[in-house]
Amino acid sequence: MNWTVTVLIICCLLAVFAVWKELSRPKKAHLALRIVASILAIVALACIILPISYIREVSIGEDHAAVLLTPGFDPDSLANYKSDQLFAIDKSIQKSYPLAKLIRLDELKTDSPAFSKVHIFGHGLNAGELNQLNHLPVIFHPSSKPVGITAVNWSQKLRTGENLIVQGKYNNTGSKAVKLILKGLSTQLDTAILPAKSYKEFELVTNPKSEGRAVYHLLAIAGTDTLENENLPVEISPIQPLKVLILSASPDFETRFLKNWLAENGFEVAVRSTISKDKFSSEYANIQPVKLEHLNAGLLEQFDVVIGDLSVLKTEGTLKSEVTQKGLGIIIRADSLSKGSSWLQANFSVEKLAVNNPSPAALVIRARKNKSTPLKTDQTFIREIPSTQSLVSDVQNHSLVSSSLAGSGRLIFTTITNSYNWMLAGNKDDYAAFWSLLIKNAARKVPASESWAVGRFPTVNEPIDLILRSAQSPEKIVADSSQVAQAQNPAVPFEWNNKYWPANSGWHQIKQNNGQVWWWYAYGKEDWKYAKITEKLAATSRYTNSNTAKGFVTKQIHKNMRIEVPKIYFYLLLLAACAYLWAEAKIIN
Repeated sequence: MNWTVTVLIICCLLAVFAVWKELSRPKKAHLALRIVASILAIVALACIILPISYIREVSIGEDHAAVLLTPGFDPDSLANYKSDQLFAIDKSIQKSYPLAKLIRLDELKTDSPAFSKVHIFGHGLNAGELNQLNHLPVIFHPSSKPVGITAVNWSQKLRTGENLIVQGKYNNTGSKAVKLILKGLSTQLDTAILPAKSYKEFELVTNPKSEGRAVYHLLAIAGTDTLENENLPVEISPIQPLKVLILSASPDFETRFLKNWLAENGFEVAVRSTISKDKFSSEYANIQPVKLEHLNAGLLEQFDVVIGDLSVLKTEGTLKSEVTQKGLGIIIRADSLSKGSSWLQANFSVEKLAVNNPSPAALVIRARKNKSTPLKTDQTFIREIPSTQSLVSDVQNHSLVSSSLAGSGRLIFTTITNSYNWMLAGNKDDYAAFWSLLIKNAARKVPASESWAVGRFPTVNEPIDLILRSAQSPEKIVADSSQVAQAQNPAVPFEWNNKYWPANSGWHQIKQNNGQVWWWYAYGKEDWKYAKITEKLAATSRYTNSNTAKGFVTKQIHKNMRIEVPKIYFYLLLLAACAYLWAEAKIIN
């Protein structure tokens, strides 16, 4: 049963109930008028809920163009368009430029004669507003690129230990250099300098130490002037404990330090080291002991990641199906004993540089701004191919750790077998960054039962689309303390759109019945002003390229168009009917 039929059934039942109540009243004065008013009120309510439209013939002329003014337009640029009709959808523009008529965007399609094209001046429209034009041809006259932070991106959902990386672009047209400062808890965390007369990318990085929701700040300062102070909302969630199995060809320092570090950070760890043929030693941390002598599917299903020497892993025949079919992750440590080919090394071809007694070198760990402290390696590198991705490299861009997909799972191949030297030298941050990256990329991915998404820069008092993806149809969705109606995506059956208007800036929450609370942040009207302008300019340019004003008719033609009836008429009808019922009841009583 679709939405229209449901509304009509409910309204019909409501009308029957209203008529019955009127007929059962002791006082029968003005009975007919009360019944008519009650039915009109219910009809008006149904028309407010449902889209009501009619077909009208409109004429379209070649030269009938509209000019739409948006914020940022230059009045001097309108010199050649004074004969066209001027419109605005922003009250502030209409107030400062009275020649423009204030309208709704959909009225550009319903005016008669209909407009054949629209000239848009200024910053343009956002994606939602452009959809209301319904493919009406547009000629865009953009204003100049804004000065300031014109683009920005960061992850608003992090796990404990992950870096907060803020990247973007800054347009500095001034004569002074601009200093960008990343601040959190009143502390300066990272900085970047943008030279004068430049348009450059920037990157700021910090490692949040506390869990929960927090709002960091990005400041742009020129001399003593603060040009921008923008909010960076971030939610840091605790790491879910992972179960790690380590298979070592022999007891060594690398395995010992790794086991201790994993245990200290809450991982559940089981270690099997080969002592001699068919003889093993086992160690456990934060986990109940299990038999590790012979690996089978049931045992491997208990772990999220397996870390092991290549010479050991290639002898375990049960690993391949667990990786390719069930998503188990493998971190493969290259060792001198490994000979021949294996499915584990199919995408990782290694080569050794002929360097005698190489010096320690700094390493580049992905998603980390600074290089590591120098570490001595054996100069064995991995050749990169299109199906692999480098995670760790040296400053000459030689890959030392590489990643590749293997069915449902992922393989991580590393030639670094002495990372414990970082710990011996007291460089715990480098060690933690290295192994956190490898384990995060290798860990078995658990499919989420539901996920939420929200558009960029949700703004207070503007409609926000909160998208739910779930295998189950949601029974009830509550945003803050208000229940919202969901609309299923007809093209994607597991996706529901929930429209909501946040009344205040700051953190908000939404959840479905029996689901997890999902937090999101609503920005103020002036937050990220220049980045929003840049997105409008880009969205309007894309729309213009897809709906170019070409191929106009050479004479006036007539066309039937579906026109939606404005809701204001039904609101007035509902108000009038309810006012009569109230006044009539007062007079009789």
